[in-house]
Amino acid sequence: MINELKETHNQNVDQQNGFHHLLDEMSIPYQEDEFYLNVGEIPGVDGWVLFLTMKTDCIDDLIKQVCPILYAAKVSFSLIKDRDIAGRKNDFLMGPDEVGKILVVFTIDEHTTKTLIGQLNEVTRGFRGPCVNNTIRIGQIIYVTRIKHVEKQDVNGNTFTEIRIDTPNVKKLPFYVEPKFRYWKTKRILKWRYVPLIMLNRSPKGDLLKSVDLKGLKFNWCFIKEGKYQMFEDRYGRTIKERLQWQAKALQELDGYIPIPKFIDYFEQGEDSYLVMEFLEGIDLYTTIEKLYQRRNWRDLQTDLQYQLLEYYLEVLEIMAKMHAAGYAHRDATAANFMILNSGEVYTIDLELSYNFRKEEPKRPFGLGVFGYVSPEQILHQNPSAKEDIYAMGALLLHVLTGKHPGTYLDKDGMVRISEVMKAVEEPAFLEIILRCFEESPQKRPELEELKQMVKKYVSKN
Repeated sequence: MINELKETHNQNVDQQNGFHHLLDEMSIPYQEDEFYLNVGEIPGVDGWVLFLTMKTDCIDDLIKQVCPILYAAKVSFSLIKDRDIAGRKNDFLMGPDEVGKILVVFTIDEHTTKTLIGQLNEVTRGFRGPCVNNTIRIGQIIYVTRIKHVEKQDVNGNTFTEIRIDTPNVKKLPFYVEPKFRYWKTKRILKWRYVPLIMLNRSPKGDLLKSVDLKGLKFNWCFIKEGKYQMFEDRYGRTIKERLQWQAKALQELDGYIPIPKFIDYFEQGEDSYLVMEFLEGIDLYTTIEKLYQRRNWRDLQTDLQYQLLEYYLEVLEIMAKMHAAGYAHRDATAANFMILNSGEVYTIDLELSYNFRKEEPKRPFGLGVFGYVSPEQILHQNPSAKEDIYAMGALLLHVLTGKHPGTYLDKDGMVRISEVMKAVEEPAFLEIILRCFEESPQKRPELEELKQMVKKYVSKN
């Protein structure tokens, strides 16, 4: 039941991208918190919840179609407060579990949930939005799950209630799911050629699948990178599909120049996209750093472990040099994107953000990146250059020398905390060149060769 709520929003200070005025125009009262405009009281009981996802630039249309139905049904719901927050959620900047959570509807009981699913499906069929994690898709933009309330205690012994997502068993779901949304059945075989056997990672962005390639009945292992429908839509209307298409092209163009998995296939099935590559057996550099450090400092590592880490770093520098010589900037050169094979070779495994600066492709470079590794000019969507990778190589060296992700050394505004870096890096030569890599002006950053010679000199002296 909807309680009479006092409007807390003053229209004179309404944010430019806020959705307050739309609820005001429909005479729907609400209360405002940090991220949402809340209509009614959030129930304190376990039950069903609907998530309605939406492209960031079309949320106004969703509100106009759906909110009157929800208000008339007297269910509580939470609407994303403004377009900026919606963009941060949909761009993974608030974590994978927040993607697509534009409108949250607390239907709670089965009958109300079933009734609203039917009504909402009718008015949202033409809409589009990214997938919502830990839920089951039952409509074009509608996802269902359950919430449960768990009693917990803080460090002082005080009891509080935590709301958790309790993903239902799809086989026991009491709601009808259209065949095209039954994802648990669509991945038994892909393109009548690939059989996914192991889910390496599940994400709203897309699953990573270890699969068998049936071509020629050779039953070879392959790696499939899935792009889920409407994920990662940028300001140019491109989604994960275009990113995978670009990565397929880059893999083929760079084959033979740098150590990368061989391209096998790209295809689309249903609403989703798939990039198929050679399957590599190994461990990524991020995990390797964690395993070797075991929460120790650089000085506490055995000399052979220090040398091992620096040798991996030198191999990464060699890959970057070859990539630049081939006309490409990597633009996502994080520890997680380099794999150490069982043979000891180092490969780079993700070219999604790469850029061909000779051909100036893609015409509009793909954005984002990993904070701590990504350069200031990349964040600002400036023209890409190899100097973006120099910034990342400074960040990777910091990661190698401290065992800590370089994002650890950023302040809340994303700026490098120089004083913290100076405390963490004990070798003066390394410290000086890392700080030069972090120069805001790309022209002031060192070259790859200088980085390489400095590391080699350190190894030879010690």
